[in-house]
Amino acid sequence: MTYSSIESSPADGRPYFLYQFIEGELIWRFTSRATAWTSAGSGGTAITWEPAAVAHGDVVQTSDIERGQLELTWPLSHPFARRFLAPMGNTPVTLTIFRGHEQVLGETVAHWKGRVVGAEVEGQRILLQAESIFSTLRRAGVRAKYQRLCRHALYCRGCGLDIALHWLTGTVTAVASNAVTVPEAADQPDGWFRGGVLRFGVQLGFITGHIGATLTLSRPLPELAAALAAPEIAPETSDPLPVLVDIAPGCDLRAATCAAKFGNLLNFGGFPEIPGRNPLGGGSIV
Repeated sequence: MTYSSIESSPADGRPYFLYQFIEGELIWRFTSRATAWTSAGSGGTAITWEPAAVAHGDVVQTSDIERGQLELTWPLSHPFARRFLAPMGNTPVTLTIFRGHEQVLGETVAHWKGRVVGAEVEGQRILLQAESIFSTLRRAGVRAKYQRLCRHALYCRGCGLDIALHWLTGTVTAVASNAVTVPEAADQPDGWFRGGVLRFGVQLGFITGHIGATLTLSRPLPELAAALAAPEIAPETSDPLPVLVDIAPGCDLRAATCAAKFGNLLNFGGFPEIPGRNPLGGGSIV
C-alpha cells in the first residue's frame, strides 16, 4: 500500500499533516497527530514533530493572489503561535505543510509551501495568515512613498540600523497588564524607547509609551509576568534570579531624530522639504 493508492481511493484515506516553520537557523516542527511523530531526516538522523492542536483551511489552486492565502488555527495559549502577535522581524518565516496517511506513516508529500505574513486573535484562537510562495512571486513590488516622514520601518531593510547594536539589557521589577517597569529605561529621557522593541527570550513586544522607568507595550506578555511571579532560583545561593529583558530605542520617523538619535540621515527615506502647497493644483502661486 502506497500514499498514491490511498490518496486515489474514495474512502480509505486517514490523512495527517506535518507543519515545518523555518526562521533563519531556527526550525519548529509540529504535527496534527495526537502523539509525537518521528521521521527520518538527511543522513539518517531522527526528526521529532511535536503534537499540537493546529489546523489549516482548504488549499486552493487559483490565479487570484488573494485566494492563494492559507489560514492556520492555533489555541490562544500556544507559545509558538503567540510569538507572531508581536512585530515580525526582518527574517521571513517559511512554512511547509507535509501530508501523509496513517496507513503509510513513513511516506509524506509536500502539500503546501509559503510564508507567515501575520496573525490575529479571534476569541480563544490565534489565526496565522500565510501566503503561498507563488503568490509572492506574482505580486507587484512595493513602491517607495513620497512623504515627509521616513518610509522605512525602524531596524528593517532600507533603514539599515542593526538592532543588535542598540539593545539595552534591563531588569524587570514590575509587570501590570501591558505596563513593564525597567529601571534602566529611566536613564534616558521620556519617549526615548517609544516606537521601539522589548525582547524577552524569543518574545517581542512593541513599545507604545515610555515615561521614566515604565514602558507601555502594545499588548501584554503573559510569559514575562509569569517569569516575574515565579523567578528562577540560583542553585548556588538559592536566591531568585533577576528577570532580564532587552529594550531598543524607537524612532518618530523624522529627519531630525534620524540624524541626532541614530546618526543615520544618509538612509532617511522621507522628503521633509515637500512644499505644503501643490504648485500644479491649478491655483495661483502668487
